[in-house]
Amino acid sequence: MASAADTEAARRSFLASGHCMALHGGVRAEVLASWQRSRRQEVDPDKLTARFAGHPAAPPLATACAEDVFDDFFKVNGEAEASLVLVDAAGIIRVRRDGEGPLAHLLDGVLLVPGYDYSEQAVGTTAASVALHERADIVIRGPEHYHSQLMFLSAAAAVLPDPHREAACGAVVVLRHQSDETAFQLPLARMLAQRITGRMADEPHRRSRVILERFGRGGDGEWALATDGDWVLTNAAARRLEAADLRVLSDLALAGLSLQDFATKHVDLPSGSCADTATEGVYLAGELIGCVLTGGRGSSERLAGLPEAVRRQGSHVAPTARRDYAKDLRQPASMRRIHAEARIRANQELMTPFLRARQELAASIRQGRNHLLIGEPGVGKRTLVLAQFRQAFPHGRVAMVSCASFAADPGTAREDPIASLLHSSDDRPRLLLLRGIDGLTPLGARALDESLRPLVALPAPPLVIACVDTPAVDATRPYGLLLRHFHQITRMPALRYRNDEIGDIALSILREIAGRRSLRLSLQVIRVLEGYAWPGNVSELQDVLRYVVARKPVGEIQPPDLPRLCFQRQPRKMSMLEAAQCDAIIHALYESRGNRYKAAAMLGIARSSLYRKIDAFGISYIA
Repeated sequence: MASAADTEAARRSFLASGHCMALHGGVRAEVLASWQRSRRQEVDPDKLTARFAGHPAAPPLATACAEDVFDDFFKVNGEAEASLVLVDAAGIIRVRRDGEGPLAHLLDGVLLVPGYDYSEQAVGTTAASVALHERADIVIRGPEHYHSQLMFLSAAAAVLPDPHREAACGAVVVLRHQSDETAFQLPLARMLAQRITGRMADEPHRRSRVILERFGRGGDGEWALATDGDWVLTNAAARRLEAADLRVLSDLALAGLSLQDFATKHVDLPSGSCADTATEGVYLAGELIGCVLTGGRGSSERLAGLPEAVRRQGSHVAPTARRDYAKDLRQPASMRRIHAEARIRANQELMTPFLRARQELAASIRQGRNHLLIGEPGVGKRTLVLAQFRQAFPHGRVAMVSCASFAADPGTAREDPIASLLHSSDDRPRLLLLRGIDGLTPLGARALDESLRPLVALPAPPLVIACVDTPAVDATRPYGLLLRHFHQITRMPALRYRNDEIGDIALSILREIAGRRSLRLSLQVIRVLEGYAWPGNVSELQDVLRYVVARKPVGEIQPPDLPRLCFQRQPRKMSMLEAAQCDAIIHALYESRGNRYKAAAMLGIARSSLYRKIDAFGISYIA
């Protein structure tokens, strides 16, 4: 092997002559090839051209595992005068950990820091670039570096293979000063690469262990459930619950994971009892990986001394006594904390029908339960389905099928749009979204039923969700044949029952339509939008805002900018019978402290009928 002086002489001769005749075989072939590539790419050997490439929004798995492995190494070997670096497949520095000594300051001076591009095209020959190009471990000593400012380094690089695919995801580099070079650099780099690869391969099991560890700690509640989005783990006390109650709690945990909604809640169980629950996210390296739910049986009784919150759009039933804003300040700190927690729980119970529908849909998507969404046309059923599926499975595959493609005549030649799912080898989560099943003929419904039946036999059947543009399910219609394919039915409320949310919905639509233009809604416009009946639901609101944007490119939107229809039509008036029923339901909920089971018993109606009337009249739940 050539000495450092011979290598430096050969390097200077190479840079001066432009060819390799003056090397006389004194440089390794792989290093010479890297020099030649660096020269063809016009890398300046005296001017440092490393540039900041940025950090990824979501750090890859190799980065997180390398940080843990490097930190563990320096916990045991904190006195080591070396630096450990992870370089990704593109040559960008992703992780660097430093030991003792001045080496860290020298590396900062040559911009060898995370986020910088240190590929062969930027700084020429380095140990990582040669290792990634040759797919072999290598040591690059001072003069073998192409750049003159890197000649103080001795670098050993080991290729980091990806355990999930046949490719290299980067290289692990052990850096020392050339005067401190040792024979253990390359073995150390190989050992660290093996540890990172092992941790990457074990990552799914590690996620499960973290969730199990959090589940094992339990909490204040009698029941404990943990989920990673695919499976739900329960303790012995939770398994003794009725099946319907356990399913409600499981859906609550799954919805909390999908919507990232972690809070305390007071819920009514199908068995008629109440439960006080708390959900908490489980994180690994800053990434949400699971949810743990703890809880126990609750009481419908509220804390004494707290005002009863009665909220309903346009309702005259509300507390009328003057509020004492200093009352809480005169109480002991412990009571203030208890009352604050109770108020938070009470506010979280005020869930509108839309939020409840979103929670049910999110839980069904996580558990792979086929779902049927019903509601008036234009309420945003398909938009909600796609948003929740993308949130749960960002890389999932969506197949949207129009039921009009199923011919009424069985003799008509047609291509089955669902047949491709039977022969697909893609292992990603799949969503089959059916549109317009309420328009099927009897023969078309039978053809669709025959196409859906084979999906059940697949090893990983796709999630099937259908949308029906009617406010209620009619099993006598042709699509009633398909109801057996769905595990749950959820009704999406009309926009006129979501007055509290119209302002936020309008703002989100306006941002999407206006793009980068500066447009905003005035408070008077929001009040006008809240007072309109919106027979066309969200679709009509989108049309109104498109009309406004087309005529007002910038500025604050005022009531005169709205079309006349927003002022001509009035909200639907209740009949005398409907008004009496609405007031009776509100008083029953008020007297039962918001317990809908007791309210239904007081009214002498089924609980399902009470739920339908609450949604139909737009009554927000009583806390």
